[in-house]
This record gives sequence, structure tokens and C-alpha cells, in this order.
Amino acid sequence: MPSESPEDNQVEGNDQAKPALEGLACNGCRKAKLRCSRDRPNCLHCRKTGLDCVYESKRIKPGLKPGAVENLHRRLDELERRIEEKGTSPSRRARDDADNLTASVSSGGDSAAQSILALLARELPKLVQQERTEPAATPASSGCKRRRRDDATDAISRANDAPTLPGAGVLEPILTAYFAHVHPWIPMIHQGRFFERLGDETQRDQLLIILHAMVLAASKLVPGAAMHVCAHTRNWVICSAMNSLSLENLQALIILAFNDFGDGNAEKAWSIIGSMTRTVEYTQLAQEQEEGEQRPFSQPYAPLYYTCDWTEVEERRRVFWNVFLLDRLCSVTTGWNTSLTSDDVYRRLPCDGHLWRKQEAVLTPYFGIWDKSKGRIGNPIDFLSRYPSPGHCSRNVDFRNPVTDSPTATSYAPHQASDMSTVGAFAYNIEATESMSRVMSYFLQQKVNVRDQSDISSWLTRFKELDLRLVHWKMLLPQKWKANPNLTRQVPLMDPNLTTAHVTHNASMILLHQTIAYPPLHWGFRNRLPSGCSAEACYSAGVEIATITQKYLSKSLNDSPIGSQYAFCIFIAARVLLVHWRYDPENQLPAEFWSLVQSLDDMSIRWSSYADPPPQTQSLFAKYASRLKELYDVCSTQPGYQIDVMNYTSDIHNRCSNVGSANGYRVWPMASQSLAQVVSEANAILPSNAPDSMDFNSIPQIMLDQDFVDLDRVIAFDDGSMFTAAFDAAAAPW
Repeated sequence: MPSESPEDNQVEGNDQAKPALEGLACNGCRKAKLRCSRDRPNCLHCRKTGLDCVYESKRIKPGLKPGAVENLHRRLDELERRIEEKGTSPSRRARDDADNLTASVSSGGDSAAQSILALLARELPKLVQQERTEPAATPASSGCKRRRRDDATDAISRANDAPTLPGAGVLEPILTAYFAHVHPWIPMIHQGRFFERLGDETQRDQLLIILHAMVLAASKLVPGAAMHVCAHTRNWVICSAMNSLSLENLQALIILAFNDFGDGNAEKAWSIIGSMTRTVEYTQLAQEQEEGEQRPFSQPYAPLYYTCDWTEVEERRRVFWNVFLLDRLCSVTTGWNTSLTSDDVYRRLPCDGHLWRKQEAVLTPYFGIWDKSKGRIGNPIDFLSRYPSPGHCSRNVDFRNPVTDSPTATSYAPHQASDMSTVGAFAYNIEATESMSRVMSYFLQQKVNVRDQSDISSWLTRFKELDLRLVHWKMLLPQKWKANPNLTRQVPLMDPNLTTAHVTHNASMILLHQTIAYPPLHWGFRNRLPSGCSAEACYSAGVEIATITQKYLSKSLNDSPIGSQYAFCIFIAARVLLVHWRYDPENQLPAEFWSLVQSLDDMSIRWSSYADPPPQTQSLFAKYASRLKELYDVCSTQPGYQIDVMNYTSDIHNRCSNVGSANGYRVWPMASQSLAQVVSEANAILPSNAPDSMDFNSIPQIMLDQDFVDLDRVIAFDDGSMFTAAFDAAAAPW
């Protein structure tokens, strides 16, 4: 603040001051910060501009007038009191008070105080709007604190043109429900750090987009909370997230994609997932930020700042792996290509969730992504990965070429197993999901000429390679998951990610074996396939998924939702049981089919426990259940109808393919023939419609050896310790 000149305060005889106007500039020159000529009645500047030349009798000090802030607080307190007492027409009273306040400060001249107080006066009506959304039973003592927190959040929302968040009385249970029920399925936000940032006014605005996404995903899990969700919140989150590259924007989009899948709006999630797969590359989240010896000459631009904070690095790593899982789920359910490839991904697996929660820094192994450009059938899969899969690499496995019978053509040296002691259930779910994606990318999506012996031999070799990889992964799973004494939950629960990993493994076995188990009738070599072995694997995997699901639903909380990938595995299991029954008329439909359908119905109820109003579209779980019931009705009423076992993507999206009885599938009479008889028959019978130039005698030799047939492929619920790893889903601290 500039000091006054001595002549402004100078006094002369008899304490009579000099006329103040002798040393003061006119108001126009003061505003323009020009030297005033002090001519009367109009100075030179005012004569040129045509302004009224006004001289003040004394100088008004800039800044707020004494007591202005206190007066404003008194007015706000009085306004709150009047609203609480009468509860009617708060907006009208706010406008009246705002008009009075504006009038009272309008005489403050051209000082900065006038502008500040006028702005606050205009904001008064907005500050009281939140009062109408507060619960009537909120105690007055706690209401003041909540109002201050709500006012701060609303101010941030207005600054970002965002929808209004629910009041603190509703927002708090929503966030608690999110971390208790949604976070275990997409563990990517450090709970402690999140609430620390939420309490920091300087960082709160960065979390606004995440808060809105959490409200969308978790409000239907809290009684009465869904009515506070704005209709355009989802669109606002998407538009805001696309405006810039940040970790918070990615986290919000992951929550939206998870929610869209469960709501049955997979089409809405596809574009989000496609965008995120590119965004994680732009933000370099697909790569570890460690410095290596090999570096590019041109360093890419890094939108995210470099950090040495291990907890934050792990959070970024988990954001990537959640995008990775969504990319794989989208690919498997639609039959599309994956977006994240081996050229893009150079990442370590996420650590155990409890270590991350306690912020104990550990080092985890890298996870190898196969190179799809080298994945054409005929190439050994061991050379498809830049890095071996940690802990689950095959050892001493010899894949022989069915034509040359040469062990050197496809055999390989074993890799050294990595240390998996620092990873948890989330990492195993990533591995199992990638295994299912490999079945799609490197087996089901491969183009094969079924009338060419070389193509068929390479295709069957790939089948055996993938089968042995899945078996080996199951063999190396940890048998014991010890409970952590520091957990807030004392009752052992089935870990969502670990359980999903196990049912995903079984579903991968079904997707791999069902083509061999139920081959089309027009395949001339179908009688030489180990269909009996594969059909038994499909049936056992479907039954075990039903058993695991029943146990999980009985041990988890009644209002806890289920992830979409789990629902997909249930659909695959129920569908293969229906196919198995359809092509084995001597057996009845397994009871596990209806158990899986009922589980999907229960999951649909859990997904939107307290949705108000009820959702207008079917959830993913309800859609799967309805489609399975439709397939059962068609199979029961139309004897000639055949299910295309390889076209499950059409059944998922309820688009029936034109399949007639001419394209039916061969049935192995499992009830009347033993596996040995089936194998003997397969070795003895040659395809009746195969070209004379083709020799299929060598095909079964790589498929029907007893060691291969007797492999333990399916994860069962017998060993409960493999499922009861306690997980971190504590209530949100406030």
C-alpha cells in the first residue's frame, strides 16, 4: 500500500489542514494511473476523454474497509439461521440479502473492496443451494462442518462446470461403499493417500473427476444415494477426462468402464477402453520408469512428472494393469484384437495389496507379453515373449513336430523362475486373464486350412503348447495364502481377484478344449481328435466354476457386486454344459447349469442393490442369464438346432448365427464308452471324407499319449486355502 505524502497530513497554525484537493489527482487520472494536471473544473486528461472530472476531498485507502469481512460473516450466519428456523424460500431470502449487501457496498467508490464484496454478494444464493439437499435430521452441530466441506466442494464443481456432488451425509457412505465393494475388483487408488489429498484444499480439485466416477459406480450400493446422481454426470466425466492427460482422468475412466460393463452397456465401454489403451502409452504408464542401458536418442515427451515415491509408482502401475485387464476382457468377449502388445508393454507385476496399503516398498518381477506378430501357428510359442512369465515358465517340456517328429524344431531351454513372493492375488488375476487372451489370440483367431495336413498338425501342436502352459500355471500356484494379522477383517473371505483368477483359468480350459471336444461334422479328421479327453476337461471345468461360484456368493457380503470378467466365465461354463448335454443325449442336463444361471440372477440383484429408480436396461449378469435360458428353450423345443460351440461371441451379444443340422457336431458317447475305448477308436478310424492325399495317422500321436491325457487341468475347490486369501477392503476413514 503506497504511503501518503507529507503534504497530505501537514497541518499549519491553529490545527487547520490545507485543502486536500490541492495535492490529489482527479478520480479519472487515478484510475488510469496518469499524472493529473489538476486544472479546474476539468483537468487535461478529462477534457480529452470527455470524462467527468471529480476531485475527492480526501484520499480513500485501498483494500477492504475495516469490519467488512466480519460484517459478511455475520450476514452469512444470520442467513443460515433463518433458513434452519423457517426452511422456506431460501433462494428468495438469499437474493434479498444479496441485493441489500450489494447496495451497501455500492457506495464504496472504485476501490478493490467494492468488487470483492459485490462478487461475494452475487455468490450468496449459490452458497445456500446445498442446504436444500442436506438431510433434515442432520444435527446442527455437525451440519456446520459438513456445510463448510460441501461449500468447498461445490466451489470446485462450479469452477470446473461440474455437476453438483451429493452432500457430505450422502457422499461419505458412497465413498465407503466404493472402497469396500468396488475397489477390490479394480484396486488402483491408494485409500490412505486418497483421503489425505481429499482433505488438502490445494489438491481437492484434482480429485473431483474421481469423486463423480465413484458416485456413479457406488451410489447404487447405498440406500437412497442413487437419486443424488445427475443424469449428465457420466458425459461430464468423459468430456473432462478427454481434455487432458492425467492419472486421475484415467482412474475415473476405468471406474466408468467397469460400471458400464456391469450395467450391460458394453458398447459404451468399448470406446473408453480403446482410448485408454492409447492414453497409457502417451503417459508412458505401459513402461517402467527405470533407467536402462538401452535408451532412445529422442526421448518421448512425458505428460506425467517423474516421481521416486514408491507408493505413487505402484499406483501408476496398477492403473496400467487395470487398463490392460479391460483391454483383454474386451478382446475375449468380442473376438477382437488386443490393443496393448508386447511392443507396448514393459511392466512389472503389481505387488501384494497389503504391502501397497502399508507403503512397504518391494520389487516385483516383469510380466512377459507375447509378440503377436510372431504368433502365427507353426512358430513355437516360447519365442513369442520378450520376458518369460514369472514363476510360471515351462521347464523340460518338449514339443515335437507331428510331421518330422523332431524335438529340435520346437523344443526350448527352460527359463529361470522369478521370485513371486512379493505379488498377490491381483497379479495372479493378470496372469490368468492373459492366459485366456492367449487362447483367443494364438488359437481361436488363427486362420487354419482344415483340409491341409500341415496346417492341422501345426494347429494341434499349438493346442498342446497352450494346454501345457495352462497346466503348468496351475501347478505353480501357491497352495497356502496366510492371513495378515493386521487386517481389519477377521473373518477369512474369498479374495475377489484370486477367485476370478481361478475361474478364469477354468474358463480358459473350456475355450481351448471345446473346439476339440465338439468338432464340426464336416471336419474329415474329427474322429482322430482326443474329443473324449477334451469333453471331460470342459465338463469338469464347468462344474468346478459352478462350485466355486456358489462358495464365493455364500461367503461374500450380500450387497457386494461381482466383476464382469467373473460373469463372462460363468456364461462360458454354463454354455459348455448346455453344449455337452446337447451332444450327449444319454445324459441329463447337469444341475450345475441351473446353479450357474441362478448365480447370475443373484449377481444381477447385487449389482444394483439400491438403485432408485431401477435401471432401464438389463445388467450384464441379467443378460447372460436370459441368453442361457433362451438357448436352453431352443435346445429343448427344436431337436435339429445345433449350438455353434466356436461362435460364443454371437451368443454373448444375442446374435444367433444361421446354424442348421447339416453343420452339427459330433458327440462322444461318454456314458457308454470309456476314455481308452474312445482313444482306441480314434486311432483305428480314418476320416471317411478326407482327401486321398492326406495322411492323418500322425496327428493323434502328439495328442493321445497317456501322460497328456492324465494331466490335471482344472482348479477345484477342494483346497479351500487357495481361495481364502484375505483382501484389503477396509471402510473409508473420515
